[in-house]
Amino acid sequence: MIIKKYPSILLFLLIIVSCERDSEESIDIQGCTVETACNYDSSATIDDGSCVFADQYCNGDCDYTHFESLPSSLTILSGDSCLYNPDISVLDSIIGLNGLEYDSPLEVGTQTWYNGRLRIFVAGNYGNSSGVNDTIYFLPDNIGDWTELVSLYLEWNRILTLPESFSDMTSLINLYINNNVLSSLPDNLGSLENLYFLDLGYNELPLVPESICNLGNLTYLWLFNNNLESVPECMCEMDLDWNNNDLGGYPYFAIGANMLCDNVDSCVAESEHFELSLDQFYYSFPVYSPQVCDSTSTALNKNPILY
Repeated sequence: MIIKKYPSILLFLLIIVSCERDSEESIDIQGCTVETACNYDSSATIDDGSCVFADQYCNGDCDYTHFESLPSSLTILSGDSCLYNPDISVLDSIIGLNGLEYDSPLEVGTQTWYNGRLRIFVAGNYGNSSGVNDTIYFLPDNIGDWTELVSLYLEWNRILTLPESFSDMTSLINLYINNNVLSSLPDNLGSLENLYFLDLGYNELPLVPESICNLGNLTYLWLFNNNLESVPECMCEMDLDWNNNDLGGYPYFAIGANMLCDNVDSCVAESEHFELSLDQFYYSFPVYSPQVCDSTSTALNKNPILY
């Protein structure tokens, strides 16, 4: 009986192998089959018409796209209208993530480009007619692709957190992200080694990461009107001017209206600007802003400083 079963088993295996071979031979992969296209797919067997070719205006570079028309809110300081695709993708992500409606990613906020790379970006609900009147709630994970961005203005939004990739924007010099609802900062914030101006005022931060002490080029640090109960011990090692203002009357350091009541390092607690902030709406004049503490705190019992 066992011998008689062998031919049936062998026939069954041959049928399975034959079916698998036919199945493999019948599978076609759609994609771009033109080798000179930017999105050439070597595994594709059928061209699906999706091929994208390098724009003739951008020297045949697949990383750039030429734009025929530009919005009035966009400025090109140098170069032509061939713009870097990864920079454009971040703008697309901001629009999609926040449910904004634009015909072109170049229309969001105000943008300044230099030799095809985005260098300055301004977006926030400023309540004016300049076109910069959207509310940003979320920043995309690919924001770190803005590797040539120098200045980022995200004031008056509703941003709660910053993605970890934020620290990849190592060319960033000026970061204004005041008047949001930030409750945390990336631990690797200190990777922004070129940062010169950091404005985190009017948020909800309970702490700042220790890596902030790695910002060796930082000259302006504004932390007023948050929920800070402590600051990193290493902060006193930072090369900041704790007591003076610039020629325009703006402080280099200010940390008023927090909850820094006990065990605050001397460089901070003894700063002339320990109880200083700026007016919320125009940042045009200093405001006496004591730390929010109980009746026994040393901060509350300090002699008021009139600004």
